[in-house]
Amino acid sequence: MRPAKRLRSVASASRTMSEPPTRVFALWKQDGHYYSGTVHSLQSPSSTRYLVKFDDNTEDVVDITRMRRCQLKVGDNVIMVEGGLRGKVTYADGLETEGVVRVEVDNGSKVITSEVETADIRIASRTLASQWKDRMLSAELIVAMVKPKPIKATPSPSKVSIQSTTSTKSESKVLAKTGLVVTLSATNSNRDADRDTVTSLIKSHGGVVIEEWSNIFLMNGTHSQGNKRWVALKDDIRWNPKYGIERVFLLSDDANQKPKFLIALALGIPCISFDWLLRGLKMGGEREKEWQSYLLPAGFSEVLHARVSQLIDMDWGNSPEHLSEIMYNPVASKLFSLKSVVCVGADFVPLPRAKKVNSDAERAKEASRTVPYIILAMGADRVEAVSDIKYASKSDLASFDYVVVKDNGEAGVSLRQDGVKLVHLSWVKDCLIAGRLLSMH
Repeated sequence: MRPAKRLRSVASASRTMSEPPTRVFALWKQDGHYYSGTVHSLQSPSSTRYLVKFDDNTEDVVDITRMRRCQLKVGDNVIMVEGGLRGKVTYADGLETEGVVRVEVDNGSKVITSEVETADIRIASRTLASQWKDRMLSAELIVAMVKPKPIKATPSPSKVSIQSTTSTKSESKVLAKTGLVVTLSATNSNRDADRDTVTSLIKSHGGVVIEEWSNIFLMNGTHSQGNKRWVALKDDIRWNPKYGIERVFLLSDDANQKPKFLIALALGIPCISFDWLLRGLKMGGEREKEWQSYLLPAGFSEVLHARVSQLIDMDWGNSPEHLSEIMYNPVASKLFSLKSVVCVGADFVPLPRAKKVNSDAERAKEASRTVPYIILAMGADRVEAVSDIKYASKSDLASFDYVVVKDNGEAGVSLRQDGVKLVHLSWVKDCLIAGRLLSMH
């Protein structure tokens, strides 16, 4: 046992030596989740980093900003360490100990309530960042076990291998509470058969086929000027939980520039190959069932002259906040964040909700009408679409951060003004694919 004076050297003057060491949920960087453990020691008197002894006998040095009080509450979203099933806390003793927690899990076929220890659960980073602000720690509140001691992080087989573990309870419903939007590339010559195969597999694995993004995300805007102007704000895109799904993906045979694919890229929703269903879930082993192995490229960037990878959260779907706070996804590039954009052209103006699309000509314009939504999903604070510049809310086009036209040929003399950032649609798409704002020249 270490001498009492060594304990005294790391404890706050306002804390007594009889207090037990602080229990925390701390970040395990190798998989980006938070696990229960005990604060062991401060690394140095001027440091904010502590050695945490996790409950599974692993340890790592963690900054105080990546720790929260080990205090679970009813309604907390958690993930079971064994099997990776997501659930909600229905009972917790409220103490910062290794106490018993009651967790309710819906695996798609039945609801199971289990009593587990804190060591048996983990917390998604996104959930903790959003919902655990009331359980943050300060140095004065932490009681460490011993004096600082240098230590190297020890790889944890149990944590590293968690994603490859699948619960037998969820085997038949691997896509339970999962929504999937399906799209196909323009070059697919077997469209109907491929779509039927994929939708059948989705349903057989317990998933939900989502026809349009507007089915699960409210995408509202306001028409004015006799429907010649449409305006939407960032918060007009909101999660609609009516299908009871907890995660969503886009499935495609290949990367493409169709609206469904581009909206997924803009929101940071993973775009996955059909092979995930056709091989991974249907015939593969446990490792093959991980969606991360089947990510499609974001597409081909004309400016970079290269296929570019997607920018997504590799733990996507482990937290309800991924959907409920979709417009505040910190991983998505959000290239138009804090920007005001106006799209000029009759084809860009979304139709009023009551108006139905009947003719083939009108259906052909649907892709253009989604452009304002794509730009909104790219993080813009305000997007305006007008059939003609005379219907714009501001006569000074330089007051908009960007003025978007379909192509250079549509940029008339009235749009080419000093100080106006005039860009064409292909530039917007290329920026989205590249994940950066490219040169406008």
